Amino acid sequence: MADIARPLRRSRASSGGARFWPRLFLVLDVMIVVAVAAAAGAMFWLYPEVWSQFYTGLGYGWIPALMWSGGALVTLRYRAGSLVRSWNLWLAGAIAATLSIGILSFFDASYGPLAFVGMAGRWGNAAMGDSMVWGLARLAPLVVVLPLLLSARKAGRGYWLTLSYTGKGLWLATLYTALGVAYVASAIGRGIASLFRSETRPRWITATVSSPVRLFRGLTGSSGRKAQPVVAEVSAPVMDEHEDPSPDANQPSSPASFSSGSKWKLPSLDLLAPAEMRTVDDRPLKEMAENIENALADHGVQVEVADIKSGPRIVRFGLQPGWVEKRGAAKEGEAPSAQSRVKVQSILARERDLSLAISSPSVRFEQVPGEALLGLEIPTPSPSKVTMREIMDGQDFRKIVTKGGLPIALGADAGGDPVAMDLAALPHMMIAGATGSGKSVCINSIVASMLLTKPPDQLRMLMVDPKQVELTPFNGIPHLVLPVITEVDEVSPMLRGLIREMTRRYKSMAEIGTRNISGYNAKSKDPMPYLVLIVDELADLMLVGGFEIEQSLVRLAQLGRAAGIHLVLATQRPSVKVVTGLLKANIPSRVAFAVASQVDARVILDSVGAEKLLGKGDMLLLNNDAPKPRRVQGTLVLDDEIEKLVGFWLDQKGPALPPINLEDDVEDGELGDSVDETLVDRARELALRNPHLTSSLLERRLKIGGNRAEQIIEVLEDEGLLIPR
Repeated sequence: MADIARPLRRSRASSGGARFWPRLFLVLDVMIVVAVAAAAGAMFWLYPEVWSQFYTGLGYGWIPALMWSGGALVTLRYRAGSLVRSWNLWLAGAIAATLSIGILSFFDASYGPLAFVGMAGRWGNAAMGDSMVWGLARLAPLVVVLPLLLSARKAGRGYWLTLSYTGKGLWLATLYTALGVAYVASAIGRGIASLFRSETRPRWITATVSSPVRLFRGLTGSSGRKAQPVVAEVSAPVMDEHEDPSPDANQPSSPASFSSGSKWKLPSLDLLAPAEMRTVDDRPLKEMAENIENALADHGVQVEVADIKSGPRIVRFGLQPGWVEKRGAAKEGEAPSAQSRVKVQSILARERDLSLAISSPSVRFEQVPGEALLGLEIPTPSPSKVTMREIMDGQDFRKIVTKGGLPIALGADAGGDPVAMDLAALPHMMIAGATGSGKSVCINSIVASMLLTKPPDQLRMLMVDPKQVELTPFNGIPHLVLPVITEVDEVSPMLRGLIREMTRRYKSMAEIGTRNISGYNAKSKDPMPYLVLIVDELADLMLVGGFEIEQSLVRLAQLGRAAGIHLVLATQRPSVKVVTGLLKANIPSRVAFAVASQVDARVILDSVGAEKLLGKGDMLLLNNDAPKPRRVQGTLVLDDEIEKLVGFWLDQKGPALPPINLEDDVEDGELGDSVDETLVDRARELALRNPHLTSSLLERRLKIGGNRAEQIIEVLEDEGLLIPR
């Protein structure tokens, strides 16, 4: 059989380290052995009872056991191929060690701890039994097998094949056990390598990460075949998790899973500020828990703090109601009265007393989802920030990216766990909050999340910023279909054009026979990008556009998801005239920051609680995944990070993007002199209410003739306001 260790020597010689690496690993092996021996000696020296248990386990039988196992480990490390070629000799050695242990168990020491259990210790005595006859009967098969192993080929073909397959099975078990250890070593090495940039990473890190696996290349048994593909995958060069596999060394590294085969380069996560180390001191939290229990007990309310979770801005104490005796004392000679749980309402009624006792102006109660606990949320004594990098490095965010969705790094929940959402699954979002509550920062974090993960050929954006402050810095990036709209009068034509684009997309999907944008992109040669409409101040649009703006947004919210069109609407005045019932019915995912009153909280969330938030990113998130809003601390994206991100996209010149026409096709005089533009505006309002509008109904409502009605119907169908007949 060919020397299966030859690929290892060849790979080392070709890399120029034929002498250095063997010596390095030999030194490391010796250091590990010395360290383990020193640790064992120290343990036996400090704890004599451990040495006594170890010594009496096998007694003098430890000598043959350690000799065989030590020789096998050294051979596996440096001459692994001999385990395959001489498997019968190694198996014979194991049997010989077992026979020596069994024979030692028949002799007793004259004194000492082995005087009562035999020179093979407690384990050898238990294996052989108290009777020498039965012990010899157990050793007899091994005595028969041992000489046959030493001359196995002369004992017959059937016997040889049986032992051969047994040896191969033992070898494969050893091999895959070693491969499992190699996988673990490689994973640890990848974690170490991820701490270094690809430009500054020392070469010895990459070599050391892959070297444990090279030991097993070419080992598949005794046939000398090539290595299995799984081994080659483990021994592949280790790349940084943010390293771009392209050969362009000047391009900053970016997550490989974010690229999705686009010709555009994605920005590196190094543009974002690093995550802050969050430390939690248990002492003040335990003191606060005792103060909560004592404060409620002073008012006759027995509770127990069963759970404490500390987040970046708040601490949630899980209160478990105690027991109280039922009313009415037991009569003499009768059993004592039964007990009942403390009512939750009695705990909620002590909110102000509790706030005064723990010196916290902000106290909020909420039932803990999935647990029989009442959550008490108060500000943490050591608040911290939630950075974009912290959330984007989380597992949930990367799963959304891998799935191909529109990831949004929202923040961290009450326990400090990252919160990431998929806008494509929401599919729309409504954001409300007073001035300074963190609403604009949340919008910037949403935009930054998509700019870091989606190239412009997969995502296009439309931005409306009547305040001309928050979204205008994004002007010029290739993701924008139009420059940021700052004039409210330009919003209605843009929404009509967006509805026409949605209608065109539905026609294209119907031609191919798909139901949504994902199926269309999987079959079509010209995939359609996602379209995201972001409005920073919805109240200004509703004030000027009124009914037409509302109906256009409702139409997009109803039908936009399958066409890849998603809405992100924000306002700082969540009144019933701005956040209407139709909008709320079609946008179930809502985010509420600190608001002025309970009325505003009910408008956006249909429940109270937002009026007690702390501000500066403290939010309540309501979506389809949870029946009640959950508290989240929003991510903080700095102006410097936004500038770097925008600068990256402005400096990049990628391939041409397919045009998206949102211009209003209806111009003055296009319908002829016989049709007034005011009639078309009135017809648009009717079409927004009824997408199945017919020419006969239009004749009756507008009191016009049949020809004019047909002309207007054709215009409305071209604009996408009507479902084609």
